[in-house]
Amino acid sequence: MQHRHYAYIFALVLISLTLGACSGFDLGDIVRVKTPNRVQQSTGLPATTSLNEAEAEYRAWFEETQRTGSQWKSNIQRAGEIRGIFSQLTLSTLDQVGPTVAGIPMLGPTLPAMTGLVGLFLGTGRLRKEKEASFNKGMKEGRGVPPTVPSQSSGTINT
Repeated sequence: MQHRHYAYIFALVLISLTLGACSGFDLGDIVRVKTPNRVQQSTGLPATTSLNEAEAEYRAWFEETQRTGSQWKSNIQRAGEIRGIFSQLTLSTLDQVGPTVAGIPMLGPTLPAMTGLVGLFLGTGRLRKEKEASFNKGMKEGRGVPPTVPSQSSGTINT
């Protein structure tokens, strides 16, 4: 009977020491988390990180993404306001000048045609440059990225 008590006490001490040793370190440093490929490319993180590091990096990445998104949204809204001002100014000017120009022979009917021609050629240079830059970027990224195999889970085949 005496030996059984010593065995229980020894087991209890051994379990207490083991639990005490385990509480001395953080298991979040041992557990590994896989980092998504897009996040790896944008932040330079390794393929796997510890749970503690992943949580901190996620918070930083998420806050940066929100900050960038809100900045872009405000830029879009500001540009929309400027477009509205120009549109209102143009319409106001046409309302003021239109009746005056309509009284001049041959100038009244040509005003809408001239306005349309100016509108056609106003943004063509910029649009061409944007399309060319987009095409060149796509070609550069297309050369650097290997073709992907369509996933079986999506149910569709990309061509």
